[in-house]
Amino acid sequence: MKGKAMSPSRNPAPGMRRKGYRGRMPSPQGGFSLLEVLVAVILLAVAFLALARMQTHAAHSNVFGNQLTEATILAQDRIEALRQLNEQYLAVIAKPQATWTSADQDVVNAYQSQLTDSQANWDATAKAFDWAKPPDHVDPNNPIGVTGAKVASGGYTRSWYVADNTPVAKAKTVHVLVTWAGNRQVVLTTVISQ
Repeated sequence: MKGKAMSPSRNPAPGMRRKGYRGRMPSPQGGFSLLEVLVAVILLAVAFLALARMQTHAAHSNVFGNQLTEATILAQDRIEALRQLNEQYLAVIAKPQATWTSADQDVVNAYQSQLTDSQANWDATAKAFDWAKPPDHVDPNNPIGVTGAKVASGGYTRSWYVADNTPVAKAKTVHVLVTWAGNRQVVLTTVISQ
């Protein structure tokens, strides 16, 4: 081998020696060990389970939010209808009764059937309604859907409580109660001037 030069790939660098399989230097194209892959898979599985639970909770919250919005709309619709009925009633009773038309009498009848304090459910000393007692008025279409029309099952139940001369004389306090799913409810309150 005297006269032949060795190629650079065959000549180790000065001070470096070749190592066997066990002592081999790491390659720049190294991969992951089985343990690293297993830990990564476990961490991803835990993250995905938490994400799935969060998505389920968000879906339930969206359903409840939708129901709460619909119940609030139903209560507000009833309050607006009662306010309008009160205004119509005040316009009718301002006229002499001898001049009332059948439409005027219908307004008076509707007022008496929807805006009267017909139950003893107002506690004047506590200044609150006794919700355990029957309401003054119940929607005849109960159970109702979001449009207020009767539905076969599920839906909402709408009722309202009226207290005469509360908080002052010639005023009515009206609480509209909308319930659904057994124990969920929305209560909106208004005062109607007579």
